[in-house]
This record gives sequence, C-alpha cells and structure tokens, in this order.
Amino acid sequence: MILKPVINKTLVKAVIPLLIILPLLNVNKLTSLLIFILIYWVMVMAYALFKHTHTYEITSDYIEFKGLIGKGVRVRYWDIEDVLVSQGLLARLFNCGSVILITSSGGRGRVMIIGGGYGVRLWDVKDPWRVQGIIINRLRELGYYQ
Repeated sequence: MILKPVINKTLVKAVIPLLIILPLLNVNKLTSLLIFILIYWVMVMAYALFKHTHTYEITSDYIEFKGLIGKGVRVRYWDIEDVLVSQGLLARLFNCGSVILITSSGGRGRVMIIGGGYGVRLWDVKDPWRVQGIIINRLRELGYYQ
C-alpha cells in the first residue's frame, strides 16, 4: 500500500495567514503587494512540492518512508510499540492526519516523543484512522500488539 501526503490542506492552510497579514501590510504600491503575494505563493508551492515527494509504503514486513532528500527510513513491525493518530480541525475537514509510529529505539528519521520513546510520522495521510487500523491489524497478526 503506497500513501502520499494530502496537499490541498496545505494550500488552504497557506491562505489563512495570507488573509490575516494582507490587511496589516502598509503597502503603497500595487506592484509591491503583487511581488509579496507572488513570493509567498512560490514558497508555498515549493513546500507543497517538497511534501508531495514524500511516499509512505506499508508492506507485510515493514513501513518505509521516502522523501526528496536522503535515503528512505524503514521501520520493521517488531520495533513498533504503538500507533497514534494526530488530527487537527483542518485535517478533519480534509479527512487526513498524521499517523505516528511509536518505536522503542531511536535511529535515522526518528524523533523523540514526549514521555520517552521515539516516533516516526506519516504526515497528512488520507483517512489516518483506517491507516492506523491497517498497521495495528498487521501488528496483531504478527503477535506484536495486544
């Protein structure tokens, strides 16, 4: 199963600060305003493209994370202690969210989680609760999850 991050939420999320900032700007010339908006959207699109290059592959043996920069990170099922979902308000509206794999050990691509342990995040995947269920079911099949 191959997953990619949802990009449309990112684009909507970029509009919100722009709508807040624009009225506060004291721009005398229309060209300055247009240049600002152009630079802003170029940066947003660069981030969206970077995010779009991420791929998450769920196999029967491991979960692999691939991005634009560097090698992929592979997490074997026996290293996963728990699977959590993080989903904000905007993510709920777009039916996406982050699936966080809590692992017992650190390593490349893993971040420290509050309360101890390490984690790997699948950012903004579509239907995160279903993805969490697929991973937990596989962990149960292998006898790694109660």
